[in-house]
Amino acid sequence: MAPTSTPKDSELRVTLRQWLERESVFRVLPLLPVQLLILSLLAVPFLLTIYISLLRWRITRGFWTAAPWGGVTNFVEALTDEDFLYAVLRTFVFAGFAVAFELLIGFGLALLTYREFRGRRVYLTVFLIPMMIIPVVVGYDFSMLLVDTGPLNSVLSVLTGQDVRIRWMSDYRTAQVAVVLADIWQWTPLTFLIFVSGLSALPPEPIKAARVMGATRGQVFRHVQLPLLKPVIVIAVVIRAMEALKIFDMPMLLTQGGPGNATETLSIFLWRNAWVFNKISYAAAASLLVLVLFSGVIFLSIWLLKRERAQLEEVRP
Repeated sequence: MAPTSTPKDSELRVTLRQWLERESVFRVLPLLPVQLLILSLLAVPFLLTIYISLLRWRITRGFWTAAPWGGVTNFVEALTDEDFLYAVLRTFVFAGFAVAFELLIGFGLALLTYREFRGRRVYLTVFLIPMMIIPVVVGYDFSMLLVDTGPLNSVLSVLTGQDVRIRWMSDYRTAQVAVVLADIWQWTPLTFLIFVSGLSALPPEPIKAARVMGATRGQVFRHVQLPLLKPVIVIAVVIRAMEALKIFDMPMLLTQGGPGNATETLSIFLWRNAWVFNKISYAAAASLLVLVLFSGVIFLSIWLLKRERAQLEEVRP
């Protein structure tokens, strides 16, 4: 005997069908299994990192399940560790200098090449080549370029008429400059690409109107193009800052974080403490502090993007 449906069951079916037919639900529901899978893949190692950070575990002392409980000791140790705090400061200083020069050079090159001219595609291709080279090759090339008897010192010797032997990778200050130069050379093309796209996508009507009213090229750039480019500039800053703060490969390939700890960024600091000094719990606690710090930077960046977008919407007719 087939089960009969009650009026209450029919109402539930209708309600469920109406709910599933909503556009907002239909857009989210097919992606829900994938989102749950990604969330589970992220949640397990994240929770495990939190648990390990509360232990006092070293790889040389057995398995982590037998490690003694340490509580917040690792977090206190990290916050009072001068090496960790200097690594944070060093990383932000490095990112600040690298990103600033990359923005300025990329923006200048974009202003020169965003208009159509003969050979433009060739110039664009040449400018984008460094970004396509893997960091290992860039690090090797710069290590050969910056050795004491390398091409850079040879060129400086010819220009000055003296024997120049700058120790680029073994002196404290010049090693930092070398890492910044390598990063600028490789990642300026990314900011250049962002700015070329932004300049090419600017609406022509405000620019034409300003020129008809007698504005000079500098006035058009300052009062029309630059305000419209603010969201693009913020996007370039956010993307490059996030990548520069995670820098690991370039200082590791060029100087291995040295001399001393002159080029030891946060990534290298965490790697050394975890896999060289075997302080796994300490490295886990320090990485969680870095996560909180970078999350604050990300939220600030998102707030800046939203503010620039809101201001752009206000000025649009």
